Amino acid sequence: MRSPKLRWTALACVVGVMSLLVAACGGGSSSSSSTTETGAGGGGEPQAVSLQLDWTPNTNHTGFYVAMNKGYYEKAGVSLQILPYSEGSADTLVGAGKADCGISFQENIPLAIAAGSEEKSVMAIVQHQVNSLIVKASSPFKSPKDLSGKTYGGFGLPYEVPIIDQMIKYDGGSGEVQNVVLNTGAYEAVYNGQVDTSLGFRTWELIEAKERGLKLREFPVSNYGVPDTYNVVMACNDGWLKSNPELAKKFVQATAEGYEFAIKNPKEAAKILIEENPGGFPNEHLVYASAEKLAKEFYPDEEGRFGCQTKERWTKFPEWEFKQGIITGSNGKPISKPLKPEEMYTSEFGPSWCPES
Repeated sequence: MRSPKLRWTALACVVGVMSLLVAACGGGSSSSSSTTETGAGGGGEPQAVSLQLDWTPNTNHTGFYVAMNKGYYEKAGVSLQILPYSEGSADTLVGAGKADCGISFQENIPLAIAAGSEEKSVMAIVQHQVNSLIVKASSPFKSPKDLSGKTYGGFGLPYEVPIIDQMIKYDGGSGEVQNVVLNTGAYEAVYNGQVDTSLGFRTWELIEAKERGLKLREFPVSNYGVPDTYNVVMACNDGWLKSNPELAKKFVQATAEGYEFAIKNPKEAAKILIEENPGGFPNEHLVYASAEKLAKEFYPDEEGRFGCQTKERWTKFPEWEFKQGIITGSNGKPISKPLKPEEMYTSEFGPSWCPES
């Protein structure tokens, strides 16, 4: 549910060209924008942390705005600078040290790191796969297998078609969807019957469609043989983490407390998000509905905890991507062995209530 229009497009430049972009941006982690951590939370001047958004502010980002509004960052000795969405992906900018941390997605992290991005996921924001395959309710498509060979309105990233084909085959079909890259026009193309299906966020597009009176049928991705993902994560630059471990812990903890507030008080959290971004949400009811759904179904894990990550979850989906042959190195060729979980995430800086994994 990032503001309306999906993460797939924002990170299309990661694959294959990552190493070139890192070089163009000035290379490695030593260029991270924050200073070292003298005085962080210790009564001195607040320490600056920069955060690169993946899209315009939306309910995926609520915890950051709550933490600012409620003074959690100030108490932790953190001064957060939220960088607006730009054409350069968050992975590219974080990996090149042009932002300390950024919003990414578990699907993208293996692709980015294999291609040269110097980053790690430090906190899960959304605990489960949020996307559903959508079709018009009036269509003849009663389950994914009916979409074999049909047209998919896509967003141009390498894991989309493998995901859709996996779902269809799991359901008994042949797969072989015909991919038509439409980016943010994909939803209207489904609604207007120009393509048969697309992927939409249950926490945004599907709520919005219902409010518009559009009748859809949905097939949640993780119900059809595709390993679950954390979907939305916060990743930070490797060099920045090594240079600022205490600051990183304070920043992550304060952010997690913002999301904990959003879990317990979704209406107030949504109100804060709207107030902190004046004019950013023409449909405020959609923000409130999205915040409620996230708080109930997607922010907390099975134990009711926000932000935690496990080695198991950082093994299954990246290995699935590896088997699809879609993780490529800086030379553009598929990597020869799966990435290790510890190359992609760390629990060292996670919320205090998360177990080490």
